Amino acid sequence: SKKTRALLAYLALTARPQRRERLCQMFWDVPDDPRGALRWSLSKLRGLVDEPGRARVVVERDSVVLDLGDIEIDITEARARLAPGEEAPSPAALGEIAALFRGEFLEGLDLPNCPEFEAWRAAQREEARVLHRRVLTALVDRLAASPAEALPHAAALTAIEPYAAASHLALVRLLAAAGRPRDAEKQFETSHRLLAEASAASARELEAGWQALRRAPATAAPPEPAPAATALAPPQDGERPTVAVLPFANLGGNAGDEYF
Repeated sequence: SKKTRALLAYLALTARPQRRERLCQMFWDVPDDPRGALRWSLSKLRGLVDEPGRARVVVERDSVVLDLGDIEIDITEARARLAPGEEAPSPAALGEIAALFRGEFLEGLDLPNCPEFEAWRAAQREEARVLHRRVLTALVDRLAASPAEALPHAAALTAIEPYAAASHLALVRLLAAAGRPRDAEKQFETSHRLLAEASAASARELEAGWQALRRAPATAAPPEPAPAATALAPPQDGERPTVAVLPFANLGGNAGDEYF
């Protein structure tokens, strides 16, 4: 069930013992016998992750924890390799980290009737998106002198932030630098239409960059790659606006308001 898979993800990502009461509150409503539902889900998880002589779903008194001793978790690995204080990864290492991101965080595991889980999932999803963006931006910068290698990462960057003019402009520039002027022009037209639907300012920014690119000499040297020490610098406060969306409690009792 979706709730059992969501429970597995929550235990794996929190990586610490969770009280049964907390899990029941997060995933089940009181009328649905939450403790019985939790026991059922845990039994299903044991069949998935336990091995002979190795119980990974550990229940101790009133807490539940997932033994992660030899389990690899993609987002956890990406966080560890990008942690502050770690040595700046090489382009090859950055490519390995980028490969850990294989879609939206917990895609398809939305539980609209579980607002606490949804709030947690939304926060985790945004953090994963920011990490992915940092890796892709660093790759595009560091591989600027090898546009053919940088292109897949620039395309992936426009996919995760489709309304960022800078990402679209980087993709257009790399296509031109790779000796593909027709593809660059087609990409500009596609990107311009997309940005124009969302923001006239973004469309104008892309257009200005495109005009500058067309005026530049064809033999212009590719841009210098960003220094390794700064390529993965975390975003500064105020770099771009952020909105946190939290669930509301339905105090009125009107079922028609539950969508909030």
